[in-house]
Amino acid sequence: MNFSSQGAESVTYDAIVIGSGISGGYAAMELCKKGYKVLMLERGRMVKHNDYPTANLDTWELDYQNTVPREEIAAHYYKQNRLHWWVKQDNKHWIVKDDEYDYEEKQRFDWIRGTTWGGAPSCGGDTATAGATSTSRVI
Repeated sequence: MNFSSQGAESVTYDAIVIGSGISGGYAAMELCKKGYKVLMLERGRMVKHNDYPTANLDTWELDYQNTVPREEIAAHYYKQNRLHWWVKQDNKHWIVKDDEYDYEEKQRFDWIRGTTWGGAPSCGGDTATAGATSTSRVI
């Protein structure tokens, strides 16, 4: 596939991977290891090791003892909170707000939706770049 953002000059890729989560990151790594030229598209931001604002806080230092008020859950995390262990003060900054990125369900489907490079597990970014070569590119 030809991809061009610079006018007449084009770049060719063997594969385009959408998302750097567990599946996308692993697929990109395997393709790169086999020598394919890979373009990975990701909307989330890269997480650096100093980007964990709540990592060194104890439960009593977090708002509401690490719980999220019912009103906030009802307004922003009404689907994400069906996994009751997921929406907490210490990790809500990583979570997609359901009211901003809603989706229609024909049947209930619970999934963790992160907003970072590497998807929900945010450590997946290391996996996604582990097989990176000079023929891979992340946008």
